Amino acid sequence: MKAIWSAAAVRNLQEAIGYLQGESSAGAVTIRRRILATVRRLEQMPYSGKTGRVDGTREAVVPRSPYIVVYEVSAQEVKIQGIWHGARLWPESF
Repeated sequence: MKAIWSAAAVRNLQEAIGYLQGESSAGAVTIRRRILATVRRLEQMPYSGKTGRVDGTREAVVPRSPYIVVYEVSAQEVKIQGIWHGARLWPESF
């Protein structure tokens, strides 16, 4: 199954990495790799995440990070809807 990124998810990733680069370039690279590895895992096992807090979504925790990949599964693809920091206020929709 192929992962398709929404524009909002791409923005979320860019914002997170941009913020982290201000703290630590190496840390930003590590978190980016972990997020992308989580998305690759979802391509192979789309139901490995839990049922999401927003209707119709699922959530996959990014290992050893505070980030969550929010996604939807269809017959042909995994649509990445957002990359969300667990400490942030959860939105009503993605």
